[in-house]
Amino acid sequence: MKNFDKANHDLCKRIINATMTVFLSVAAAPQFAPTARKFHYQFNLRDFSRIIENVMLAQPGHYKGNTMGLTRLWAHECHRTWRDRLITEEDDVLYMNFMNNALKEF
Repeated sequence: MKNFDKANHDLCKRIINATMTVFLSVAAAPQFAPTARKFHYQFNLRDFSRIIENVMLAQPGHYKGNTMGLTRLWAHECHRTWRDRLITEEDDVLYMNFMNNALKEF
């Protein structure tokens, strides 16, 4: 993120740590274990790398002085990668709790 302005550049470690927190929470939750009905609940490090990669593809000029915009981009990528797979309301609520905890922490 060296091409981003100072405020967004400082978010780099926070984005990585927040992504890691959500990933570890999702991967460790027994509710997200694959079953016959939830066979597509396969969460691995490839998901983590996709989120970081897509955030890195952002154009620095679009986010100059806009840390909230970059944070929203990160949340969008997390939702696109993980939330879009979820099939029950309970899973969605649990995932959103993980996201809210990561946002508060980082």
